[in-house]
Amino acid sequence: MRLRTSRTAFTLGAALLWSAPRSTAAQAKQITYTVRIPAPESHTATVEARYPTGGADSLDLMMAVWSPGYYVQENYYTRVKDLVAKSPDGTTLSIDKPQPNRWRVRTNHAPAVVLTYTLQADRRSVTGNWVGADYAVLNGAPTFITFVDTTRRVHDVTIDLPAQWKQTATSLIAAPDGNPNHYRARSYDELVDSPIVAGDIAIHSFKVGGATHILADIGDVPAAWDGALAAHNLQKFVMANDVFWGSLPFKKYVFLNVFRPSGGGLEHLNSTLLSSSPKSTGGGDIRWLQYVSHEYFHAWNVKRLRPVELGPFDYEHPPHTPSLWIAEGVTTYYGNLLACRGGLGTPEDVLSSWSRDITSLQNSPGRLAQTLTQASLGIFSSSGTSGVGVDTTKTISYYVKGHVAGFLLDARIQHATQGRKSFDDVMRLAYKRYSGAHGYTPEQFVAVASEVAGQDLRSFFHRMVETTEELDYDEALQWYGLRFAPAENPAKAWTLEVRTDATPAQRARWKRLTGTTAQSRN
Repeated sequence: MRLRTSRTAFTLGAALLWSAPRSTAAQAKQITYTVRIPAPESHTATVEARYPTGGADSLDLMMAVWSPGYYVQENYYTRVKDLVAKSPDGTTLSIDKPQPNRWRVRTNHAPAVVLTYTLQADRRSVTGNWVGADYAVLNGAPTFITFVDTTRRVHDVTIDLPAQWKQTATSLIAAPDGNPNHYRARSYDELVDSPIVAGDIAIHSFKVGGATHILADIGDVPAAWDGALAAHNLQKFVMANDVFWGSLPFKKYVFLNVFRPSGGGLEHLNSTLLSSSPKSTGGGDIRWLQYVSHEYFHAWNVKRLRPVELGPFDYEHPPHTPSLWIAEGVTTYYGNLLACRGGLGTPEDVLSSWSRDITSLQNSPGRLAQTLTQASLGIFSSSGTSGVGVDTTKTISYYVKGHVAGFLLDARIQHATQGRKSFDDVMRLAYKRYSGAHGYTPEQFVAVASEVAGQDLRSFFHRMVETTEELDYDEALQWYGLRFAPAENPAKAWTLEVRTDATPAQRARWKRLTGTTAQSRN
């Protein structure tokens, strides 16, 4: 975003996306869900879920209390109403509540348990559920009750649409029967990581590097919105990512673009759920494109290359990691850069993004009270919302200072190697070593950066990440030929500009950093 009873099945890399089990025994473990929306105006949905019992006397079921990528405990069980359990023949089964987000169902030796429940769906956040007159947004964690145990199993989902609604969109694969609005998740982790939108959806698609990308516009789409133009622009930074990483790790990726009065986006393994303003116009606003570029870069940085603490996921006990500044702040750094390298906006837009966050940081008293590590570890207990909206008198945002840290780290590596290497090389090497099932520790990330730089960067990282000392901008400014523009108001003295007397070498470095990439492999 703008993210241990440990679960052994988790979707953090292409190597971990298993095929659906084929054996009869595996299919017998399958959970099936049917989601119905009989009265959209009521902001509710009903779920019918069928669980195999395997002959057990009771089933222990749970609902997640948080969503990966959004570091706030939300206790979704509080929005579950009218929960009833029955056997396939209609016999009502008894239910106990051993803890708030769990249910224990007595099976009476039935071969399956059928659970029905109603979801209150009136939240417009990127982790909540919304059902309205015209469309619905369904997130996995607050929708689907699953087994407590960590056995990997298939979860099938059917969305029963109201008559007036036309379609659904999600990154989930289609179920084998090919029926409309019937999808399959190969694990609970994949189910949680694949939001679904339903209603009247405008679809625009393009291909890059052999992967189909879909822009699915839904909600209060403004009359001036040009979805075809938006998709054309998205393709540009997708191509830049293809060049940056050398390949794309999926065959399909979906931009679920919901126009509604809320904010933020949330990354998923093969999709992102976006909240876009109904006041948006066109499809070429650079701030919107940078925001979506941020979420797309997350498909690598945090979804496949992650801090070691962020997986396997425990959906009942939220994790803590000191490395969210890498997961989020560095993602902002590259989201903006790769938009520019793809030909979106100008290098001045990159400068503006740095200036905004440097200004925010330098005007926040919290920078002298909290380190980047502390800000990252403060998730789930901070007064802000997943690192956004923090009390700047006492704390900092790992988005903001992490973005600035990415800028400074890149300049340090380039300076140390006389331009032969950059932060790009760090990200690619870290991805090669620690993506998928591995995850990285803070020490491993520093070691990779030091290896690329050809010098020990531990003291550099320590000062920037572990202390509240003021950041030193001089090296970065000198490397690129930048300066802070003169300003009478000290609070506004952090606006970057290219020096009029920048040398040809400095200008070349700046152009190389922000320059348009070569064409992607199509």
